[in-house]
Amino acid sequence: MLLRRAAAAAAAAKHSSSFTLARALRHVGAAAGGHATTSSPPRRRGHRRAPTAESVPLTATASPRPFPDYHPPRPDSPEDDALARRLAAVVVASPRPGTLPPLPFLPLLRPIHLLLALQLLASDPDHGGLLLPLLLLFPSRRDQQPHPHLLRCFAVAAHLAAARRDVVTARSILVRAVRFPSPHRHFVEHFIATYKAFSSDPASFDLLLQCLPSVPLLRRLRQYGISPSPEACNAVLSRLPLDEAIDLFQELPDKNVCSYNILLKAFCGAGRMEDACQLFDEMALPPDVITYGILVHGYCSLGELESAVKLLDEMVERGMEPNATVYTSVVALLCDKGRVSDALRVVEDMVQHKVTLDEALYTTVLSGFCSKGDLAAARRWFDEMQRSGLATDGVTYTTLINGLCRAGELKEAEKLLQEMLARRLDVDEVTYTVLIDGYCKRGKMAEAFRVHNTMVQRGVTPNVVTYTALSDGLCKQGDVQAANELLHGMCDKGLELNAFTYNSLINGLCKSGNLEQAMRTMADMDTAGRVEGGKKLLEWMLEKNIRPNAATYNSLMKQYCMGNNLKSATEIYKGMNSLEVAPNENTYNILVKGHCKARNMKEALYFHKEMIEKGFRLTATSYSSLIRLLNKKKKFIEARNLFDEMRKEGLTAEPDVYNFYIDSNFNEDNLESTLALCDELVEASIVKSKTEMDQDVVKEHIH
Repeated sequence: MLLRRAAAAAAAAKHSSSFTLARALRHVGAAAGGHATTSSPPRRRGHRRAPTAESVPLTATASPRPFPDYHPPRPDSPEDDALARRLAAVVVASPRPGTLPPLPFLPLLRPIHLLLALQLLASDPDHGGLLLPLLLLFPSRRDQQPHPHLLRCFAVAAHLAAARRDVVTARSILVRAVRFPSPHRHFVEHFIATYKAFSSDPASFDLLLQCLPSVPLLRRLRQYGISPSPEACNAVLSRLPLDEAIDLFQELPDKNVCSYNILLKAFCGAGRMEDACQLFDEMALPPDVITYGILVHGYCSLGELESAVKLLDEMVERGMEPNATVYTSVVALLCDKGRVSDALRVVEDMVQHKVTLDEALYTTVLSGFCSKGDLAAARRWFDEMQRSGLATDGVTYTTLINGLCRAGELKEAEKLLQEMLARRLDVDEVTYTVLIDGYCKRGKMAEAFRVHNTMVQRGVTPNVVTYTALSDGLCKQGDVQAANELLHGMCDKGLELNAFTYNSLINGLCKSGNLEQAMRTMADMDTAGRVEGGKKLLEWMLEKNIRPNAATYNSLMKQYCMGNNLKSATEIYKGMNSLEVAPNENTYNILVKGHCKARNMKEALYFHKEMIEKGFRLTATSYSSLIRLLNKKKKFIEARNLFDEMRKEGLTAEPDVYNFYIDSNFNEDNLESTLALCDELVEASIVKSKTEMDQDVVKEHIH
């Protein structure tokens, strides 16, 4: 078990003061390959206390730091004192709770007057409803830090509201305070400084953590002996990346079920179901419906239906009633697998257990019917949903419209769109695009552009998917020029082409016999990093018996190497060799640099040896990459030989490589070699600068 192995690792390293169980858990997870995609459902063995001996809990410090004494500001003049007292008197005399009366002296007020007035009102229990209106007398820009007196006003007002148990007002004040520009440490300092004088209620810090969730703030409060509630700690926990959440979870002294659920959800979201199961087994508290729901959804997300169903059965055995959310996860997976009849049996089980069917479940089953092409059942289900009184929103309508379009029932699909408009439902770009794509796939481009124009007239902006559908439709009709113009117009509007857009255009160019333009478009994809689109083009060319050249393969290998996917890059290399497409010098330089970047020394040296045997040369960048790697692997002699070799060939290494050998020679008291290398580096820099200047002069003449 993962947590048990982690605990064993913790015991073995118990003498290390910096060791935590959380780090052991992450280490074991990494050794197991990062995460597991399959796992058996957890088995509860009783509610054992999770091991926490080696963790460092956020317990109160032995000698908590005392809260600072508050030193109230004094009025600068008798006039300031009079204005503050006048403001306080107006508040006390206000006949309507929560409503501030007109203030004829408002233009004279400054934050110091409000702060002085709040100090006077601190002992008055009836002023609370006016705290927020008082603060709003001084609007501040969200892009500027407010006056320190105003920050202190917010801190004092929040404490006063918390002391009155007015949680709503206190939270509203804190929400506005944390909207001020970062850093928030100034407000936090004021909040801590005013705590003892105006509140002394730890609940105010719970509210602060919920509005400003932060691990440093949590630790800071522990220094003052404040023990935030589990709810406040959970607010911090839920906003952390997984690794940081693991650390904090192990440190929390008081965990509740929600704490476990937050970490379980994070594990499941990362696909780490094995870790989630072990945490579930080690829960020190009985799980609730939400706990099971998280695990069921996690298994369903990975397609593990059997494990999800076993958990559902376990819930029932433990006397828990699965809610609609839990059932919907299972129903969605069944529909995705095409098992709609089984999904309906689950729905029947829901009805028997008196679980209310919601819009999400109805839409999920509707999507299942549409995916199977059973439109008659889909319409019946849609009608049943409307009869049940549930709101059929834009998502539900779009699901059915998509099913109708895929079946070629475009008139029925457009009728549904008109029904949405008549009911004043939100018809967004997704709904319009589904209908446009339906017309494009049937070759009805005039209808597709009619819907597009209607969409624009109604103020709905087409997205890249909309334009891709239109471009694909034009290409399939052989009108590649119109598709190209459409996509240029799309780029002019600030939209970015994706791999599907490129593929559509490239396929159209290839089919029309314009391979030269297709290759230029692929070069654009190379520049934009659309490697998957390039791979699909390569596959398409091979299917059509179109022979790709080395440049095509090199573009793909370059993108894979930039993405550190050397396995795919090597597969492309093997593929070009199997088709007897000869690798060129650029091919080998791409592979050498890629493997050097990934620190694959054996592979980098292999490709270097092979290219030398074929009479190709490394570029200066490739030499530098290989020299760096050899030095990192402590192959200093081989690296130095390469460095000398590239200098003999008249190539200049990159500055960091020169600096490495300059430092080495200097440390060995080899001043002659040190100065020679310095001269080379300076000369190379001068030549490079002159070249760049010449290029700038040429550009000026051109423009």
